[in-house]
Amino acid sequence: MSLSDDVVAVVRVVPSGCVVSYGDIAELLGTSPRVIGHAMATLEVPDLPWWRVVRADGGMADHLIDSAVPHWLEEGIGFADGRVRIRRHRVDLAALADAAESLLGPLPGAGDHQ
Repeated sequence: MSLSDDVVAVVRVVPSGCVVSYGDIAELLGTSPRVIGHAMATLEVPDLPWWRVVRADGGMADHLIDSAVPHWLEEGIGFADGRVRIRRHRVDLAALADAAESLLGPLPGAGDHQ
């Protein structure tokens, strides 16, 4: 599997109503947030819940906010001024690591969340 495939797998296991930062995914997969951001920007995967991946401050690229808001509202993800309330809605990172490892096998950063 490629890094992009791994990113897709991780994003797909983020539960509805939760968000994860690029840095959270990067730590889990043993890479950098910029690499994850680039992967997310170039992915063309139908039904990928991309709106659940945000910057560490809860924000996202300005051109994506209008498309993300309806998803955030539907999932009950609180936000203000285009930023998710990440402290309130961040996924349980240990549970995310477990779910990702069940699909992908051992991951470089998964042990850090236990």
